[in-house]
Amino acid sequence: MTAMGSQNVSIAILHSNRLFRESLSCCLDRVETFSVEQAASSLEGIEDVLRSGKVDVLMLEYEILCQNGETNVTRVFGLSSEVKILVVDVPDREQDILYCIETGGASGYLIHNASVVDLVNNINAIIQGETLCSPRIASLTFDRISQLTRQREWVMNENTMNLTRREAEIVRLIEDGLSNKEIAVRLQIQVSTVKNHVHNILDKLQLHDRHSAVNYIKKQSTTTSRF
Repeated sequence: MTAMGSQNVSIAILHSNRLFRESLSCCLDRVETFSVEQAASSLEGIEDVLRSGKVDVLMLEYEILCQNGETNVTRVFGLSSEVKILVVDVPDREQDILYCIETGGASGYLIHNASVVDLVNNINAIIQGETLCSPRIASLTFDRISQLTRQREWVMNENTMNLTRREAEIVRLIEDGLSNKEIAVRLQIQVSTVKNHVHNILDKLQLHDRHSAVNYIKKQSTTTSRF
């Protein structure tokens, strides 16, 4: 198997499954211009090689990203600001893919049933400054960017309506279509805690269901933006 172009690509693998790490290391080392510098189950295991600046691409398991998303990503870029992150084993769901981009700082993603050929193509694309994704995900990404540009309006309204930062975050995730269980996984909190937050949100807004809360804040944001 060969990679596109002649640039040598150094790779680190961060994955909890030992068989996955070792098998993938063997596969990638057979690609002419690829070399796996380090494979580990925790960030501590690859800190030195990241700090050395030798790694071009970090393959990061989606579950590890979810466990401590922003903290892990901040640590990675603190060790190596130039490394590109490829999130692997991503569920084939739109909200999970967008999470990789928004929170994971990912340059690319690979769904859980992808092939080795898909992996090689994604690494090649990342090195060339490109990202392989479906037209649907590309459209959703642009929609998400547009949504984030309106985030200041959300912040203004969360202050006006006395919502905490966590409550406002949960409202946004409800708007994205996530269930209480999915929100709990995303924020790494208990489902019961999510339910308590939702109850407090509805109580503050004097509404009866979660979707009414989203519609209400959207309406308030639209009204605010006119002034």
